[in-house]
Amino acid sequence: MALIEVENVDKIYKLGAVEVPALRDVTLHIEEGDFLAIMGPSGSGKSTLMNILGCLDRPTRGMFRLEGANVSRLGDTGRAQIRNRRIGFVFQNFNLLPRMSALRNVMLPTIYGPHHRDSRRAREILSDLGLADRVRHSPVELSGGEQQRVAIARALINDPPILLADEPTGNLDTATGNEIISILERLNRQGKTIIMVTHEDDVARHAQRVIRFRDGAIEWDSAAGGVASNEK
Repeated sequence: MALIEVENVDKIYKLGAVEVPALRDVTLHIEEGDFLAIMGPSGSGKSTLMNILGCLDRPTRGMFRLEGANVSRLGDTGRAQIRNRRIGFVFQNFNLLPRMSALRNVMLPTIYGPHHRDSRRAREILSDLGLADRVRHSPVELSGGEQQRVAIARALINDPPILLADEPTGNLDTATGNEIISILERLNRQGKTIIMVTHEDDVARHAQRVIRFRDGAIEWDSAAGGVASNEK
């Protein structure tokens, strides 16, 4: 059984009387411990897929199973519980609260998680990411790379098995971006499943598997020998 199973998923948005297909019959299996890069032009469907994988949205048709459980039709509360305990999020724009210290930003997910207000664990993660001396600094006092490391620490605080990284190097210079990718590679070696959206070929090369989307469908999958999903 794969960690993540997406079967014949469609996602359709309605704009008045007009239906706009964002995903078209997508089937995708992701194994535990994978490092997957998802690529494609704007509007290709990759962000819609990430929203479904992150339990931020539900498919219109088809099935999404996570760790064997069908989460396709869970309500808001059920999906929120999965997001908090099973999935960590890393965003291009960091999404840190500007008036909170690095430590308090990292601890935010613990309000409803298994490590309730565990400041010691938050400090340990920040230290492991090279931020032991920055825990009391606010985001405006941190560099872009430091902010992204705080965001990664926040994603790790509840020890989720899956990390979803949406353009994690998009706002960083090349050297700093390489440092962030090295952290993701290390986390993957430690057993985390990494699913990353990126526009950059150099970043995607660090992944074990690359998938390209176009017009809401998988155009190319390196795990399938480089053929489109409908050719398998």
